[in-house]
Amino acid sequence: MNILSIDIGTTSMRGILYTQSGRVLDSCHYQTPLITTEDFIEQSPQVYLDHLVHMCRYMADRHSVDAIALTAFRSSPVLVDEDGNALNNFIMWQDTRNADICSRLATCNHQIYRRTGTSINTVFTAGKITWLREHCPDLYDKACKAVVVPDFLIHFMTGEFVTDRTYGSRTSVMNLHTLAWDSVLCGLFHIDESKLCRLIDPGTAAGYTTPAFSKITGLASGLPVISAGGDQQCSLLGLGVYDSSSLAINSGTGSFVLTLLDKPYLENYNMICNVSAIPGKYMLESSILASAAAVNWTVRELFPEYWREGEPDFRSMNQLAEITPPLANGLICIPHFQGCGSRDWNPSSRALFCGLSLRSKRADFIRALYEGIASEIAKSVDALPSSCSTAQEVYVGGGLTKSDVYNQILSDMLGRPLIRYSDSQATAIGAFLSASVCLGLYDSYQDAFLAAREHSHITRYIPDMECHKKYLSYMRESENIYRRM
Repeated sequence: MNILSIDIGTTSMRGILYTQSGRVLDSCHYQTPLITTEDFIEQSPQVYLDHLVHMCRYMADRHSVDAIALTAFRSSPVLVDEDGNALNNFIMWQDTRNADICSRLATCNHQIYRRTGTSINTVFTAGKITWLREHCPDLYDKACKAVVVPDFLIHFMTGEFVTDRTYGSRTSVMNLHTLAWDSVLCGLFHIDESKLCRLIDPGTAAGYTTPAFSKITGLASGLPVISAGGDQQCSLLGLGVYDSSSLAINSGTGSFVLTLLDKPYLENYNMICNVSAIPGKYMLESSILASAAAVNWTVRELFPEYWREGEPDFRSMNQLAEITPPLANGLICIPHFQGCGSRDWNPSSRALFCGLSLRSKRADFIRALYEGIASEIAKSVDALPSSCSTAQEVYVGGGLTKSDVYNQILSDMLGRPLIRYSDSQATAIGAFLSASVCLGLYDSYQDAFLAAREHSHITRYIPDMECHKKYLSYMRESENIYRRM
């Protein structure tokens, strides 16, 4: 049995075809650059439909596909009619147009957090739907459903309006205790519950491919489409984290510090507690809003000669960062290109390079940026409950971990070893694991993980503890700069 794992990231999407044993048969990759204006960050729904069709055609022309596993980024809604046609662009998770709505609801934050595990924030889905209701009332009234990206594509493939609970727990209107839509919270956000999709558990079949989808892609009709869970939930699976004794740090467009819990943790408003990809378990998460996105901007704007085919030339960037000593000759970066993430929930914060002098060199900017991102991650790890923050098994994945220099800086900043698998596609692997257990190919996620990772090479990064001491002072100084900003 071959499983097509579809992994939709914020600025790209990929399809990876796995055999039953977890071996990669083939893959394809598409860029999905965002529509960015002074006020809004959006994406055209047609972009996802076109790439999904191309991806499926590519695989159908070359291989047998027996099932589809879908994972995607979270918290970016669009309104659709009863046939699943989009009525507007997706409002992306980084978009902050709903800041006034969040400010209005700030007095309800305790109630929202205790019910959902998420504090009121511009990132989450409900506030964006409220904005659509207030600013586009005709579209809202016309809409059959408000869906996020995976729901939109599931309907396109199967005709079903469903969403799994990992995405539901990112809305601020799904009760984390009952795992159902919360009528009180829907009332607070003025959202009609009828416009929300039916909730299902992650790792279950959301539906089956329709004859219409089969006709345009060449895939067979009736293939199971498994909603594997959100991208960060799947990355935990793909990195092999199955309890709170281990941490995962997934560094893609943003960075996410993740661990698994047996029950909800609701003691820190700056932590996000969501449903995990494993039914019955929960995930604790802290987010850094711009990581690879910040690197991409820096390279594209300041080092265009190293910007190739839509991404940085990491080999060249590593060479620049390696010739710069730790602390980047005094240059400090506060990498809040999209605001400060969950550790302080400050969307109005902005990025800063400070400490420039006549001895500063261009290469210092790369080192300073890597150190700034690593510092934000380390501060987020320190904010975790002690049962999690002391974990010594730290697994890393995501596109930014293509840089060995960045990985070493992160190890030095944390003061603990890091483990990186040679296949950095942790999210896609997690989707495969979810689907393979759903389909009965393996008895447990651990068994599926061992099969999928059997031939993966492991790289360990050991911290330089003298450098770690310097970085502890650096973290205090960077935090002081942020607070003064």
